Amino acid sequence: MPQYDYDLFVIGAGSGGVRAARLAAKSGARVAIAEDDRIGGTCVIRGCVPKKLLVYGSDFAQHFRDAKNFGWTVSEPHFDWPTLRDNVEAEVTRLSGLYRKISKVQARRSSRTAPNSPTPTPFA
Repeated sequence: MPQYDYDLFVIGAGSGGVRAARLAAKSGARVAIAEDDRIGGTCVIRGCVPKKLLVYGSDFAQHFRDAKNFGWTVSEPHFDWPTLRDNVEAEVTRLSGLYRKISKVQARRSSRTAPNSPTPTPFA
């Protein structure tokens, strides 16, 4: 019978991959996860979560306009794109860190190079 380093090799550290890996490891399996980017998957890193935060941030313009009809005096609002962008990135990074923490993943630096990138892609 062939010998392997792992009982389960999960491709992708999104919500499903992390959950599968955690449950298998909890039952005693030796588990590895392959992920090209940060832990959390498409929804957390590039999809649902960032989109919701950006949409939520965009709603404030209309709320400021409507506020005067509800008795509020609001000075002229100013939007700062770098602040919103950086705060969305900080939240995505925080959530990715939580996924790493609950999955107890030990990161290893990838030797793979991202397309059009002269440096190796870190597993962050």
